[in-house]
Amino acid sequence: MKRVRSEQINSYVGHYLKRRQFKGDSEHINKKDLKVQQTIEEMSLHEACNAAVGVDSSFSFSSITGDATACDQQYVRFRTFIQDSVEPYRTDLLLLLYPVFVHVYLELICNGHKTPAHKFYSRHHSYFLENSEYRMIVEALAQLFHKEDVYSNDYIRKFREDKFKVVLSEDALQYLFRYLKNEDNMIMLQIFNHHIHIKVKMPTDVELDLQDFVNFHDLVLPSAPDTPQNKVIRNEVSLSSLQQSIQKVRDGAPCLTSILFYTFLNTHQGLCCTSISPNEALICGGFEENSIKIWSLTPSKLHPKKAVVRTDRITMVGDYLEDVEEKECSRTRPNEVITMRAHSGSVYGTAFTADSKYLLSCSEDKSVRLWDLDTYNNVALYRGHSYAVWDIDTSPSGSFFASCSHDRTVKLWAVDRTYPLRTFVGHTMDVDCVKFHPNCNYVATGSGDKSVRLWSVQEGKCVRLMQGHRGSIYSLAFSPDGQMLASAGEDRRIRVWDLGTGSIIKELRGHTDIVHSLCFNRESSMLASGGLDCMVRVWDVRKAANLNASVSEGHISPEQLGSFSTKSAAIYYLRYGQHSVLLGSGAIQ
Repeated sequence: MKRVRSEQINSYVGHYLKRRQFKGDSEHINKKDLKVQQTIEEMSLHEACNAAVGVDSSFSFSSITGDATACDQQYVRFRTFIQDSVEPYRTDLLLLLYPVFVHVYLELICNGHKTPAHKFYSRHHSYFLENSEYRMIVEALAQLFHKEDVYSNDYIRKFREDKFKVVLSEDALQYLFRYLKNEDNMIMLQIFNHHIHIKVKMPTDVELDLQDFVNFHDLVLPSAPDTPQNKVIRNEVSLSSLQQSIQKVRDGAPCLTSILFYTFLNTHQGLCCTSISPNEALICGGFEENSIKIWSLTPSKLHPKKAVVRTDRITMVGDYLEDVEEKECSRTRPNEVITMRAHSGSVYGTAFTADSKYLLSCSEDKSVRLWDLDTYNNVALYRGHSYAVWDIDTSPSGSFFASCSHDRTVKLWAVDRTYPLRTFVGHTMDVDCVKFHPNCNYVATGSGDKSVRLWSVQEGKCVRLMQGHRGSIYSLAFSPDGQMLASAGEDRRIRVWDLGTGSIIKELRGHTDIVHSLCFNRESSMLASGGLDCMVRVWDVRKAANLNASVSEGHISPEQLGSFSTKSAAIYYLRYGQHSVLLGSGAIQ
């Protein structure tokens, strides 16, 4: 019984190895014939042979499917890609159009798609008739109607059985690889795999004329070359190629950037807001229990300096002087986290100044406070609102800041003045968010009255009123070029506005919960958004879209470039930092 079982196992293993194209002299596997050891010479020879094999120019894919519609679509897309390529790639890649065209047509004929094959031929064959080398084969293709006709014609049969050789440079081959990988080019990959052999053009070797003996006495050193003049060599071909490359990069879809997301854990105090400093060295959080906590984003700990005046502590006469000095020394020691207290209510908003030296915070206690990040001490108190202050934003210049409140007003402040410079009145409900324009001359506000307003800082008047949202607006973002404004909030939709006309440019759909944060990249080509659905979504704001198209409620706008889940962390803050890295922060729900 054991013998029968062993024979069955050997039989199954043998069939499996045959299907995997295992090659051997015997049908059975003999353990003694297996070579499990190699000498150093054999190993060196094996590695040298593997290194000499040119695998970089090979394509690997499955057998050809023969889908008539896909064949035509992919060939048209492939031809457009080559014709729109920049030099010097275009000249090399044009050699691929002829063999790809012939083999696509032959595949359609061999798979029984006679009518689609002749339609494909009639649309594309005229491009190759001008070349005398291609004309004979191209004209012979029109006489093929069945698979038997392909093999009865000696020229066509030989063309199909022998791989067409094309010589490409290394750069052109990599350029082709990138296209074939990024698009749906299954049939093109199959054609390359079966019928086209690509040979990489190697750079010409430099010939060296070496002498066996050198007489150093007769050696004459060359004279020093003349100092080159600073002249710009104008090569029209190179300049045109560079301009084409720049234009294609500008017109193409933006590249997704890396995302660095900071998650707050164990926030039993109730995290209300977060911010990251412009120099990306600090991150802070505002909590419901009246405190602000700051962490360092660098390997070094926080080193607070000794403050002249302490506003977070009252020293009584009965305190021992020694204890006070000891506690003061303990405060100035390096710490991983520093807690700042002065507010008497929940901290709803924080904002770093442009130089990362100060931090502004707003609270339920109707006040705004300024914190020195050298001593981590409160240095200024701003009062003016009659109800809780929801949000705050600093100007790019760092001299001014704006706050918005439950009292339906927005106030403009100067850092060195404890009273407001301007009060913007017009909203009919809470003003939930505020944002400075990049040129510091305008302030945008979003309110519970479902409207977005743009205010002139100089005149204190509303210059734009943008309506269309179906709920409260919780987030705003200006594009760095100052031409667009994005808004989002309770209705889960992102609206992008043209500030020149006040009209809507795009409406982006995809979020399934409230959106709390928006941010443009530095080129104003991408918009990042995040909220309570624990998803960071990136949008292409340059892509044209039909605003009048009827879409379902669960539809995701075609402008979406990518979506990234934080699993269970709600997104409170997003900002593009150095090297176009998207910085984000939030807390586990």
